[in-house]
Amino acid sequence: MKKNLIKTILIGISALTFLCISAALSSCVKKQINKVELVKIKGLLCKYGSTTPFTGREKARLSNRIIEYDVVNGVRNGDFKILYSEGKPQIVGQMVNDKNEGLWKYYYENSRIESEGNFKNDIPEDMWIWYYLDGKVREKGSYISGKRDGKWITYDKSGKISDEKKFKDGELMTK
Repeated sequence: MKKNLIKTILIGISALTFLCISAALSSCVKKQINKVELVKIKGLLCKYGSTTPFTGREKARLSNRIIEYDVVNGVRNGDFKILYSEGKPQIVGQMVNDKNEGLWKYYYENSRIESEGNFKNDIPEDMWIWYYLDGKVREKGSYISGKRDGKWITYDKSGKISDEKKFKDGELMTK
């Protein structure tokens, strides 16, 4: 059950990131904070009305969120942020060639960290940690090529270990 919950959370986070980026690039959904409006032409981001690949920082309002990211030669490369409407971070990470890369952090609305972990080529990799709203660790474990691997530990709200499981290639190992 925990495996499915974590898998659902990761899929949800990836889907949210994808939807936010897609919606931010869609001129019918996007309200601009600045005057740069980007469209995809032959897979590259360009200013509206131009076929020249854009380089710079895109910042747009998406529903009640603000999305900001760097673009180099028409491709998202560099800082990526989704901010709550009051400007506090919701998601912070790096993109390399339009893919999540390196450390990504997800925040609750109270600015406390909700989860953090690494991506390699848009796939979860290495140690990931999830936190309760009060900042205590809820769960931690490692990924190899997007699959759970090694020991995964779940903690109760008091900080005591409530469950330990071992995974290999995303499969739960029997004791």
